[in-house]
Amino acid sequence: MDLHELEHKTVNDLREMAGKYEDIEGATGLKKEQLLELLCEKLGIDRQTHVPEGIGRRKIKADIRDLRRKRDEALEKHDSVALAAVRGAIKSRKRHLRRQISAALRKAAAKPQAVKEAPAS
Repeated sequence: MDLHELEHKTVNDLREMAGKYEDIEGATGLKKEQLLELLCEKLGIDRQTHVPEGIGRRKIKADIRDLRRKRDEALEKHDSVALAAVRGAIKSRKRHLRRQISAALRKAAAKPQAVKEAPAS
């Protein structure tokens, strides 16, 4: 079971799952987000909420900032050829950044999670 499957379960199902653990008390009064946190902790599921590092995100964003400065210079000089080239480069870098982020998230989601079984009662 992974985080995606847990998120699609109903609150009642999550409460039943939490009831299998003796150390979780008051599961009937918890909200879905709280139940998800507890169950992820018990099952050993990593809750990923940030963009994975190591994809060069900062470098790409720095390139975009530099290109925006060049775009402003081209606007001041009324250089339409340079302006078109810089705008295309900005667009290309933004698309590349989005592809890198989505690929990294897909890769992180595809990693098999080690699942701990509920204790037999």
